Amino acid sequence: MCAVIKPYKFQAAVTLLPPPGTAASALLPEPACRLVVRAVQPGSDASRLFSALVSAGQDTVSGDERHVVLTVTVLGEGAVECLAAGCDFTLWRGSDIGRGVVTRRIFV
Repeated sequence: MCAVIKPYKFQAAVTLLPPPGTAASALLPEPACRLVVRAVQPGSDASRLFSALVSAGQDTVSGDERHVVLTVTVLGEGAVECLAAGCDFTLWRGSDIGRGVVTRRIFV
């Protein structure tokens, strides 16, 4: 029997890390994109990877393309522990493209 893995959705404040000469807005195609979220497992130094759907949050300030508020939906066991409010994480797409902190969980 297959176990059902529920999505875990949260909002985060993220600083995008574009390569030199690249616009930060190019890192997150609209309206949503798939990325990998890397977070540290609480109580250890081990990293966990989660497949994620990332979209711009409603509170994103236009004009500041490096600092954004994102809505992130991940699947995977351990997401609740690794991505609780206040936890740090990294967005990855071939290389690190952003660093963020979870600001709140979104219940669906």
